[in-house]
Amino acid sequence: MPFLPEAIRSIRDQSYAPLELIVVDDGSTDGSSEYVRSLEGIALRSLTTADAGPAAARNAAIRSSESDLVAFLDADDLWPSGTLHRMVEALAADPEAGFAQGLIRNFRDLSDGSRHFFTAPYRYLNLGACLWRRSTLTEVGLLDADLRLCEDLDLMLRCWERDIPKAEIDEVTLHYRRHPGNMTAGLSGAGFGTLRAYQKRIDRIRYGKFQNTEPRRFVQSAYLGSGPVHQDGPYRSRPPKTDAG
Repeated sequence: MPFLPEAIRSIRDQSYAPLELIVVDDGSTDGSSEYVRSLEGIALRSLTTADAGPAAARNAAIRSSESDLVAFLDADDLWPSGTLHRMVEALAADPEAGFAQGLIRNFRDLSDGSRHFFTAPYRYLNLGACLWRRSTLTEVGLLDADLRLCEDLDLMLRCWERDIPKAEIDEVTLHYRRHPGNMTAGLSGAGFGTLRAYQKRIDRIRYGKFQNTEPRRFVQSAYLGSGPVHQDGPYRSRPPKTDAG
């Protein structure tokens, strides 16, 4: 709840129409649902899921939506001004692209009330930096509700396996907030869920859903992107090393 009003305000400030806004409350107890119901002058719908996890919550919104384009924004993150317009224009300019992906910049709020951006812009796994064609999600499948973490990695891998092009935007389309309540706070290594996402890929190969021997259209490492470069210090994270086969 502390961040939700600012997240919704960043969506409204996109000045994009028509806009279908669906807020999913995944079992919160902090008054978020009451806050959303109190909003006026904004076309939105509210859904509730029973602590099913981020993937299941997003899937509920996808199934409930009617738009041909789908974007996601977590309650603690923000869209810079003009983000939706930039991503829609990128897809319009590249009809073959299955989704548009911009850059991410990490920030934290300091105790004095100021905002500190501590990474350079980077391109990496985060659904909030992307705009998806519904047809792409139909082709590769929705988010894997079995994954509480790295559901974004799993989705991107499935897009890569199907050689789905993406329209890359060289501007920041997501301000990613870091705070003690982040789901990934304090996690490292296998704790991020990376191994489970790659196990899903191995299972697809094993059961013939993905032919690992066929050359891919894109290099996997370039397709997934790389972790942030911290302006306060060295690299913090990078995608796991895998071959492009």
